[in-house]
Amino acid sequence: MNLINKINNSIGFSWHYAWLIVAIITIVQMIASSIRMSFGVLIDPLEVKYNWEQGHISMAYAISCLVTALTSPLAGYLGDIYGARKCMYAGATLFFLGAILTAYVSEIWHLYFSFGLILGLAQSILLVPLVPAAMIWFKRNLGLAMGIILSSWGIGPALSVLIVSLLINEIGWVGTFWSTGTLCTVLIFILAKIFQNRPEDKGLSPYGSTDEDKIEFSFQPSKEKVNEYSNYIKNTSSYWNMSAIHFLGCVGHAVILVYIIPICLIKDITLAESAFIFSVVSGLSSITRFFTPIFCEKFGIRSVMFFSYILQSLPVFILLFSSNLIFIYVFAIIFAIGYGGEAGGFAILNRRYYGFAPMGIPHGFQMLGAGIGMALGGWIGGAIFDLYDNYNFALLISILASLGGAVCILLLNRPNKLLIPEWVKN
Repeated sequence: MNLINKINNSIGFSWHYAWLIVAIITIVQMIASSIRMSFGVLIDPLEVKYNWEQGHISMAYAISCLVTALTSPLAGYLGDIYGARKCMYAGATLFFLGAILTAYVSEIWHLYFSFGLILGLAQSILLVPLVPAAMIWFKRNLGLAMGIILSSWGIGPALSVLIVSLLINEIGWVGTFWSTGTLCTVLIFILAKIFQNRPEDKGLSPYGSTDEDKIEFSFQPSKEKVNEYSNYIKNTSSYWNMSAIHFLGCVGHAVILVYIIPICLIKDITLAESAFIFSVVSGLSSITRFFTPIFCEKFGIRSVMFFSYILQSLPVFILLFSSNLIFIYVFAIIFAIGYGGEAGGFAILNRRYYGFAPMGIPHGFQMLGAGIGMALGGWIGGAIFDLYDNYNFALLISILASLGGAVCILLLNRPNKLLIPEWVKN
């Protein structure tokens, strides 16, 4: 190894191609989550334009989440076998197709097909393979890398809800989806061109590794090896528990993210103010998303995750009982801290439990739980509103789901040793 590589691969912070990979993944994740996470701002325009019921409209969001969930294990598997780069090209193509078809919806089933099916599949292929791809590039400082990537889950929606609402007002529904679909797709294609699946593709070692480190996977694993390792993981209780935690956490915050704008409108808060409250939640959550993986590495993963789930649940009582704008902002700030930290520990747990090995399938299974939770939480608010003309029961479901996730976190294995030690020799 030459002097430059020795410096780049040192344990301390330094420049490495891995940080460019992190930047690319961050931007792609912002794009992939942008339209769906701004769904709340689409509900009123669709209700006014077509006189569709909110429960029917929110079904499109639920379908999108469900499609993402059901295809996440497959997307993770494809990422392990073919690499995240090819998945980026495929996902960008589907993203463009879904956006353009959504521009011309005129029947409710059109929305289910374009927004629900096509964009749901695009999000799965764009999002799921990228987090395991980032993990391959890091032996150390994984928490910092994950913090940067996960912050995009807050920044993307915070920007997109403002941009989409502005575009709908200025250039209309068709122009909004044509412009966002085209620009985002072109950008993803450019980023995929300079993306590399593995450090070895650039003649590098993972960031933070040394000559003395043993990297279990310094090569592209075969299909047989990926399947073999997947079977080992499925025999651990944490594999199933982490998916359940993702499910409960996503039910808890999906109710809020999808319906916070309609809820605020019912409380006589203006649309502009309501959109800003959503942006406060998304924007502030990006800060806690950045710090949570770092805190998990330093202060204990389960403790940080448990505290995050509690903060995601309890402030919802404010939204349930108060219409005071100041109190609503208090809710938004506290909820954002919990919501931002809710998913921050999973990548660190996967590394601690399963080591330096292909993570597409376990991450995909966890995203299966997350997607089903987002689908249920995203749909149930509209259905309850149609029945009772309010969101009170939906907010109670949000609280109970997040508290249930906190309980499941306490049941996780201690992450102080590999659950499958020396698995390559098995």
